[in-house]
Amino acid sequence: MKYDVIVIGAGFGGITCATKLAKHGKKVLLLEKEPHIGGTSHIFFRKGYAFPMGPLSFGYPLRVREFLENLGIDKKIDFQRSHFQLICPFFDLIYSKPFDEFKGDLKKTFPHEKKIEPFFSRFKRIIGLVQDISSWHPDYTLGKRRVEILKRGDHNLQEKMDCIHTYSLTPCLEFLKKHFSDDHIISLLGSMGTHPPKMSLLNMAMMWNIMSFEGIWFPSCGIHGVTELMKDAFLSYGGELRTSSPAKKILMKNGTARGVICEDEQVCYSPWIVSNVDYKKTFFELLDKKDVSARFLERIGAIPYTSSELCVYLGVNPKKVDVSAMRASHVFYRYEFNPKRTPDLEDFPNREMEICLWSNKMPELTPPKKASLVLRIGFPYDHFARFRIGERIRNGQYRRYKETLASSLIQTAEHILPGLLSSVEVMETATPLTYQDWGQRFHGSIAGWTWSPEIDQSLGKKILVVTPLPNVLITGIYAAAELFLGGIPTAMYTGNLAADWILEKDIPSLSVE
Repeated sequence: MKYDVIVIGAGFGGITCATKLAKHGKKVLLLEKEPHIGGTSHIFFRKGYAFPMGPLSFGYPLRVREFLENLGIDKKIDFQRSHFQLICPFFDLIYSKPFDEFKGDLKKTFPHEKKIEPFFSRFKRIIGLVQDISSWHPDYTLGKRRVEILKRGDHNLQEKMDCIHTYSLTPCLEFLKKHFSDDHIISLLGSMGTHPPKMSLLNMAMMWNIMSFEGIWFPSCGIHGVTELMKDAFLSYGGELRTSSPAKKILMKNGTARGVICEDEQVCYSPWIVSNVDYKKTFFELLDKKDVSARFLERIGAIPYTSSELCVYLGVNPKKVDVSAMRASHVFYRYEFNPKRTPDLEDFPNREMEICLWSNKMPELTPPKKASLVLRIGFPYDHFARFRIGERIRNGQYRRYKETLASSLIQTAEHILPGLLSSVEVMETATPLTYQDWGQRFHGSIAGWTWSPEIDQSLGKKILVVTPLPNVLITGIYAAAELFLGGIPTAMYTGNLAADWILEKDIPSLSVE
């Protein structure tokens, strides 16, 4: 079979790209390994409860709506804002507020810090620089749009780009320490939690722009509903979708991709391959090493991804648990703060967890008169690797171990949710192995490339849609060095860029057999 474009993976980036290309008359094959579309944006069911596999909300809802409208999808979607609260031994703050209001809360909480006002004044200027970055920064554009921007010769534009480059190489910790002495306010502003900041100043500005200015939202159709809308549009434009159809290899000939070898050994030919699989899986698993330069493989192999997490899904009887401490739908909670204690991943009281009252977002996904919660805490893949003996195959100790961790996490959460343990009627647990094998994430990574400055120094560019193989493109959150629009909108943005790149090149179908 011959196609104009083959897209591997029906996550947000892949299905955005596939739908746009199909809308413009291209013959597109969309291959998805799982029986459902959407990747980790899908939901799963347990005893009448529907739980989210991944994202709980996203930023830039107007951009998401714009992407959908450009795909010919005009269904009305309402958005509910998600709010975020941090509870720790030092304070209890809602930080998803307008910046000026949040600034007032910080002054009350940290009266000894005298530079809060000058910090906000300077940091707001940095945030202002990144608010419309995707419309002018050449690294966030491709093709004709990039040429137009570079032709401007705008002195102010060059000055903006120089600033962006400087901020991307500057650890935010340096900036914060110039203004504050209290480690708790430094951690709050640099990580939105209790962790020492590790990200770049640019990522910090993007993070607070989304949290305080753009907001983080949940769509009335559910996040999984957004991908369903795109799937319906894709099929209506004549696109071909194959679920439960993993790609085995990208077929190369004379240094150029020519198609995809499917798991059943069927070969599908195309002059364009778009991978919504992340960079490491694409180049280390779907391509042979001989087809890619060793230097490039070394570079992407050396740059880390963000880590993974332990996630506990709970269906509960709301009459038995007190959730009054949750003044927001998302609470980041740390019961103890003892940095001198020997670090231990299983020391949950001394670590920070997220608690989401999931049933508040989409009550129809929960049985009547019931409630559901999602508990999440960061965990590295290596901690669980010993249990994995094959894809979706675990050794005999795995289930008992993850259930023990889940019970311990619930017990810690019970400090602010009294009665939680006795209220649980349904429990499911996901680990980094789950994100790897069912979410198709390399080592279970959940938030793209590392947020530290090292990625900009190593890759040298921010948009990674175009790869060293000229007719192999990447979409999704790993196709951007920084999640400048947050996770889902960035994935859609890269999918849109990949489609534009192909449409601008407009290369006719090659004789590939």
